[in-house]
Amino acid sequence: MTTRSKPADAQTEPGTDGPPLAGLDAAIFKDVQVDLEAKLGQVTLSIATLMGLRPGAVLELDAKLNDLVELRLNQAVVARGEIVAVDDHFGVRITEIAKAT
Repeated sequence: MTTRSKPADAQTEPGTDGPPLAGLDAAIFKDVQVDLEAKLGQVTLSIATLMGLRPGAVLELDAKLNDLVELRLNQAVVARGEIVAVDDHFGVRITEIAKAT
């Protein structure tokens, strides 16, 4: 019979005899790359309108000027923030972030 030491952030599922589960804040996840998207707003339009767009056309989004941008990870909103200018790029200043559960 062998015994295993359990890392401080590991959990054992009730009713299982398997190895302990690594916590989501474990170091093994720290370098995993994910795609995060910023959603400013949206618009619904017909295919005919879409095909008729030309350079300089303006599409009115459903967002207001002072609305927060949603930051989405796999379509789930994980944070909100304000659009800011960073040199010649856009950025998002985080104003609200989801809590880890």
